[in-house]
Amino acid sequence: MLRSFAAALSFLFIAAFSAHAAAASPPDKARKLRGAYVVSLSFSPLFLAIDKGYFQAENIDMEIQVVQSAADVVAFLGIGQMDIAFGNISDTFFNAINRGVDVRIVGGLSYTPKERGILSPTPIFARKALADSGAVKTMADLKGRKIALNARGGIVEYQVSQSLRRYGLSIKDVEIVTIPFPDMPIALAKGAVDGAIMPEPIATAVRARNIGVVLDPNPAPGIVVTTVMFGKNLLAGAEEAVAKAVLRALRRAANELQSPQAIMSRENVQIWSKYTMLPAETVAKTVPYVFARDLALDVDNLLDQQKFLADGGRIPRQLPAERLTDSRFVTRMR
Repeated sequence: MLRSFAAALSFLFIAAFSAHAAAASPPDKARKLRGAYVVSLSFSPLFLAIDKGYFQAENIDMEIQVVQSAADVVAFLGIGQMDIAFGNISDTFFNAINRGVDVRIVGGLSYTPKERGILSPTPIFARKALADSGAVKTMADLKGRKIALNARGGIVEYQVSQSLRRYGLSIKDVEIVTIPFPDMPIALAKGAVDGAIMPEPIATAVRARNIGVVLDPNPAPGIVVTTVMFGKNLLAGAEEAVAKAVLRALRRAANELQSPQAIMSRENVQIWSKYTMLPAETVAKTVPYVFARDLALDVDNLLDQQKFLADGGRIPRQLPAERLTDSRFVTRMR
């Protein structure tokens, strides 16, 4: 009996010691990922996921850096020097895939409002003098006139083209002038251009200062504006669990931003201010983007944007959706 008691005691001691050792062992080291984003309110789910610790909860250390455009990092995604990018769709993305660069869209981040008459974060403005005189009343009146874009071959040009198309016009019917967004209000005020498409918070400032008149409040309703892109590293089969953890954190954040009231809550405005380096009072006046539940991607619109670029000669050919996205990660919009 004593031998049995000693054996039982020994077993309990070993079990207790093992449990203590397991509890004392350090947690797995957080996986460090490198990401890039443009300073824009269209990336609010990213900011929320970082600020509220949603990446940390998935054991991910997300290191992000600011870039001028997601196009700047597509090549780095393809060679593994960057893991993830947050940006809009442009000819650079499609051309990279046509060259065999290993990059895919894995989620839709922000959209314009679906309702035609609702003010979007990227309205088209007319020069005030032209609007006041009645010379420019609709987009049709911009035919042959100068319209400012920040760049060719991207989401902004696509939006202008969609607006013009409703009046039987194309982008070829206007004179495009490329100007950085911050310089557009001055160009509009001085008469250097007749129209311009500007994002928030510049759009709010232009309306407040009466520099321009909104000509088209929502040039392209319901289109995907910004996306989540994975590069070579996260697309690798061995990294699928990590990739899905990233998307869980982002979806958790996006799903908390399903109404203008939620997006513009007092707490969230402070977060947007922190990551965009804009005053909170300025952020609070802006028009919010629409954030897709579960980062759902409108694949049909993605393909339409690709067609627009192909028709304009910006990309060599159109590719099927499976070459542009990764079905392991994408939730398709219904």
